Amino acid sequence: MTSFTRTLILNQYFTPHEVVDWKDAVTRMFGGKIQVVAQYDEILAHIDRNTLRSFPELGFALRQVMGTDVESIEVKVPAVAVLMRHVRPVKSGVKFSKINVCLRDKFRCQYCGHRFAMSQLNYDHVVPRARGGLTVWENIVSACYGCNSHKADRTPEEAGMKLLSVPHRPRVLPMNEPMIDIGDAPEEWRPYLAA
Repeated sequence: MTSFTRTLILNQYFTPHEVVDWKDAVTRMFGGKIQVVAQYDEILAHIDRNTLRSFPELGFALRQVMGTDVESIEVKVPAVAVLMRHVRPVKSGVKFSKINVCLRDKFRCQYCGHRFAMSQLNYDHVVPRARGGLTVWENIVSACYGCNSHKADRTPEEAGMKLLSVPHRPRVLPMNEPMIDIGDAPEEWRPYLAA
């Protein structure tokens, strides 16, 4: 699927919130959940019975707007849209997961301090599992592969490594903006992406 069949959704501050499939965007558009601010000029979506059968939410949203079922319709695919409702900039009730550990640690290795993509970070058990360390917020930090390998099954003190912060259970975390490569982004998205 190319970027041109996807829609950039912005929050109320016109910063990226998420990237969704065009069918999700059109469903939200007809449902009054987003306002389209840019469309792909050359790309029309042909919505027919097969599309509606495989994506019933779209059929429901269309029925709400049209007042009846439609056989087929063509619409310009939304390139960029803004949410109609306010989205909290933080998420609460945070569950333990790799993305949330990375968010808590600001995508920084907690040993060397360098920022990495999530794919280049993994969990490090401060107290190693071999010594009874649990996989819980208070014992897990983000670590790059090099630091994690160097620490191995030792405590940070034994490995001669210093933790940048004490791991803790967060009450809230910042919402994660989608990772978008500006070089691969459609032209219509670029005014809304940080350079």
